[in-house]
Amino acid sequence: MAMVIKNNMAAQLTLGELNKNNNKLSKTLKKVSSGMKINSAADDASGYAISERMRVQVRGLDQDNVNAQNATSLLKTADGAVSSSIDILKTMKEKAINAANDTNTDSDRATIQKELDQSYDQLDDNANLTFNSKRLFDGSVDSGHDVKQVIVKGLNSEWIESSLEMTKEAYGISFNDDSTNVNEMDLEFVENPGADQQNALAWVSFSGNAGEPANKLTLSVNMKFYDSIDENDPNGKSKKTVAYLDRTIAHELTHAVMAANIKDMGKMPLFLVEGAAEYTHGIDDQRLTALKGLQPSTIDSNNGEDPYAAGYAFLHYLNAKGGHDGMAMKRMMSTLVEQGGSAAGVDAAIAAASAGAFSTKDEAVAAFKKDMQSYGNVEDFLKEKCDIELVPGYTMKGAYDTGAATGSKSWTGEMANGEQVVLEGKSTRFWWYPASDESVIEGLTMKWGDFPRPDMTDKGFRFQVGTKANQNILAAFSDIHAEALGLRGSDGSTVSVRTRADAKRAMTIFDRSIRKCLDQATTIGALSSRLDYTSRNLVTASENVQSAESTIRDANMAKEMTEYTKYNVLQQASQSMLAQANQTSSGVLSLLQ
Repeated sequence: MAMVIKNNMAAQLTLGELNKNNNKLSKTLKKVSSGMKINSAADDASGYAISERMRVQVRGLDQDNVNAQNATSLLKTADGAVSSSIDILKTMKEKAINAANDTNTDSDRATIQKELDQSYDQLDDNANLTFNSKRLFDGSVDSGHDVKQVIVKGLNSEWIESSLEMTKEAYGISFNDDSTNVNEMDLEFVENPGADQQNALAWVSFSGNAGEPANKLTLSVNMKFYDSIDENDPNGKSKKTVAYLDRTIAHELTHAVMAANIKDMGKMPLFLVEGAAEYTHGIDDQRLTALKGLQPSTIDSNNGEDPYAAGYAFLHYLNAKGGHDGMAMKRMMSTLVEQGGSAAGVDAAIAAASAGAFSTKDEAVAAFKKDMQSYGNVEDFLKEKCDIELVPGYTMKGAYDTGAATGSKSWTGEMANGEQVVLEGKSTRFWWYPASDESVIEGLTMKWGDFPRPDMTDKGFRFQVGTKANQNILAAFSDIHAEALGLRGSDGSTVSVRTRADAKRAMTIFDRSIRKCLDQATTIGALSSRLDYTSRNLVTASENVQSAESTIRDANMAKEMTEYTKYNVLQQASQSMLAQANQTSSGVLSLLQ
């Protein structure tokens, strides 16, 4: 090897190795000091990108968990308010039971009413609860003003239940009986009824095999009359008819229960079928003109209102003949269920209802006609023989008894006018939607069909519990103010216990209010449980993603320390060799001596 001094190649080669070792030592030192094998995209471009995306996901999952915990706090706040309202309602039910007892005077009941009035205000205070200045019980889940929505909510919340309870109490038959052949019914809204239903407010259609009860039921609502229903009237008032929809439903559901339990119902005389349905809710007010116009021959007619009015009067006539024991209609229906709607079955049912006063339908009809003829005035006949008193100036809102099967004129209950006979709360704000496409009410599975569900966009609370925009949980609450629980009307009137009759009605209304609050509590509890699962799942997901990111990003400290030691030794070796290489040039000086 030539001895040169201008280009010391050995030193240059050694310097290059020293620089390489310095760079590698620097990278290894950075990994050891940071604990990460990827500190920048230069270390591993694809690994860096994957790791950063995972870090974004981990931070998102951690925030989702915080969101879930905050949502749980909101639900606990709501649950506290609902639980308090349930306790108040239990006390109110207790007070109503007390007021219904005739050991109390009306003065005592007035005192109880004062206590209830304070409870109504406390319910409103509970319902005004907020979380972070946001109202919780805003009623968004029950919003909607479409007439079909109003009707479905009314049917689901009160009308069907009240109607079936009336039928059970009056006739002793229901959809829960062993004799029931069908316990499902479809709902349909009819916009353009056929010629036969032009004047029908609503109707139940049924079909089945001969010799058996019906096996298919359909409830049709004529929107020709109820497309302008008052959404604030709990009775279902419409501008196009004087008949409240709740009483129309009570009439039609009587047909439905009878058809489901009585074989060959189609063979029964029309006046008995329609009379039984009218007798359920009473028609002293609705068919005042038809009742005043009764003639002996009316009972044989199938025209217009004749079978309705005549059948209604005839059943009251049988009730009176049966001794006013409150069991006449139950005996009649029980016999029809056992023997069917054939002529022999009807004869046996008439005999049972009249407690043996008549042995056949024809005999009872003949006596009915004869007694009517014996009076110069049909109103006197109705009053004396049928317990039907047609009061002059009678109106649907009057304080007179409608003649319902569960009322005072049938000798089984309290006086009830047109607004009271089908029991509802004070406000339509109490009503809520079916939870699904069908609901089970008093043994009847109601299939709701197609109706406009409420638009929940921008309503309720959406708890963001996912890393994507649409991964959220909707929480929408019913209103639990006193008005929304059916306890206060829009006019400020409240459920009263000032009389025994009022107290009896109040007991049922309080039961329904408690049920609504319990349903709300169940919803809150289910959401809380779901959020608990969600929170645990988010923690698990965060841990798993963090573990995967660690595999990509974190340094293996044992390996990196080994690398660090290696490059540290190489660096020192390079430095030593560079010093030796630099000494070779100084050897040239010996030649110059």
